[in-house]
Amino acid sequence: MNRSRVSLLPAVLVTAALLLSADRAAAQEIALTPLQSKEVATGYRADALKLKTVVNDKGETIGRISDFVFGKDNNIYVVLGVGDLTGLTGQLIAIPFHALKLDDPSDNIVLPGASRAALEKLPVFVSNR
Repeated sequence: MNRSRVSLLPAVLVTAALLLSADRAAAQEIALTPLQSKEVATGYRADALKLKTVVNDKGETIGRISDFVFGKDNNIYVVLGVGDLTGLTGQLIAIPFHALKLDDPSDNIVLPGASRAALEKLPVFVSNR
């Protein structure tokens, strides 16, 4: 075997291994999912939901959306003002965003099964940030 080929072989193998491992590392680092533009376009912007009234499934006003919290657990929480008719001066509570029903035929934001009295018993939301 040619001596120059033998001495190049380890260098070629090391380079190939490095390139393959770099490709795998890059593929593992990216965990993005392609978004469906139509799905995103028909969604709701946070600004459009802020200060909206929330009702229960009986149509009774139970609070108003005050803010949103994006948790370190990758969940989204809705901060509701409850305890008065406007939802602005009462206590703040946080509920999981997925608990809300946004596409109600009545065009209301619905929190099924909730009552103002039950929400007022939940722990008060206090932001640490």
